[in-house]
Amino acid sequence: MVRLMRKCRILLFLFIMLSGVLAGCGAPEKETADNGKEVDYTVVDIMKLPKELTELIEENKEDEIRMTYTDGGDMYLVRGYGEQASGGYSIQVAGCTEDEETVYFDTRLLGPSGQEKLPKEPSCPVLVVKIEAREKDVLIQ
Repeated sequence: MVRLMRKCRILLFLFIMLSGVLAGCGAPEKETADNGKEVDYTVVDIMKLPKELTELIEENKEDEIRMTYTDGGDMYLVRGYGEQASGGYSIQVAGCTEDEETVYFDTRLLGPSGQEKLPKEPSCPVLVVKIEAREKDVLIQ
């Protein structure tokens, strides 16, 4: 009887330890604001940006860009996907949310639909949105 009690205690201990280990083996948390508050934004035409920001984008457009730029009460979130093999690419805003500490700006690169005639020269798609300036970290995905 004592042996049976001892085995039960060992099995219970092992079960508790294994449960703790397995609980820690979940998928890592994603850094997003799934439950965050939506942020009002405006997509801005490249031609209507502050001159300094336009120059920064022009200098870096062939590489991937994730950048913020603040001008007075406005903050610009810039996402560029670098040089693409042809024209026909666009960038879509997948979300712009915030929590207490961070603004999350999520985009998707959309390829050519295949139905239009594409320019053969490379393109460098860039998207800029304007939000109200905030004193928060910004995560551009």
